Amino acid sequence: MYPNQRRRLRRSRLDLRRPPTLASRFSRPHFDGLTGGSEDSYVRHMLLRARSKGWRVVVFNSRGCGDSPVTTPQFYSASFLGDMQEVVAHVGSKYPKAHLYAVGWSLGANILVRYLGHESHSCPLSGAVSLCNPFNLVIADQDFRKGFNIVYDKALASALCRIFKKHALLFEDMGGEFNIPLAANAKSVRQFDDGLTRVSFGFKSVDDYYSNSSSSDSIKHVRIPLLCIQAQNDPIAPSRGIPCEDIKANPNCLLILTPKGGHLGWVAGPEAPFGSPWTDPVVMDFLEHLERASSNAFPCFSDLKDVQQISEGLNSLEV
Repeated sequence: MYPNQRRRLRRSRLDLRRPPTLASRFSRPHFDGLTGGSEDSYVRHMLLRARSKGWRVVVFNSRGCGDSPVTTPQFYSASFLGDMQEVVAHVGSKYPKAHLYAVGWSLGANILVRYLGHESHSCPLSGAVSLCNPFNLVIADQDFRKGFNIVYDKALASALCRIFKKHALLFEDMGGEFNIPLAANAKSVRQFDDGLTRVSFGFKSVDDYYSNSSSSDSIKHVRIPLLCIQAQNDPIAPSRGIPCEDIKANPNCLLILTPKGGHLGWVAGPEAPFGSPWTDPVVMDFLEHLERASSNAFPCFSDLKDVQQISEGLNSLEV
């Protein structure tokens, strides 16, 4: 996201025809959840609020999400950062004088934080926000298969299968360890990842994929302002997976932890229950503060006296 008074929206496609490869470990780009896209209500609410304040907004739909086409036998994953790097570079090249900020939800937040850690000192973004980040995918997977969470698991698996079946012909001749019938008929996210995702990105097992795709280890490498907002009762992003100590130890990071809210369900504030969630104005206040600071040519987040005063002792804030 970057400030601008023009508010017209249009859809465009960044054609990445080469299949992505395994990564070692973007105006305001938005990064959606596991099967989310630009038409989801949480994205639209944030988009409209940002536009009303004169910001130009880019929504990044991952391969197959938001009705985006898939042209190679490769979807997206929590491990692969190549598409995000391409989108950030593309937006940055179109608006080289703009400050870029990013907001990510759920799995999109996990990918965003991994990107921040991977880019570290060379990150082209001026700030970022992570909402309902699962952080530790091993823990998230464990909790996902317990109690009522199984309902969420089946719903997300069904959404993944629908996306896959739209592009099944691309995968019909895949050999090796691919289990296409398992992915096409998956009853859980784990089954889908086992049949397709982890094989596509070179992992020997689902646990290997989850362990090496978690963003919890990336927090210590974040060098730009990052606001993390989580809910203690989130069934998809368990609070026990939040790297609280690493967030506290990193002066660039802030954590807001609410007792309620579920997964992207902060239905509170003056626009509740059908308007934007409580988090939207908080996110915009954070980003607008960063933009004012950047416009005044402050070199980095940790050098801002006013931010230090506000954030001192609030690296972890429970409300």
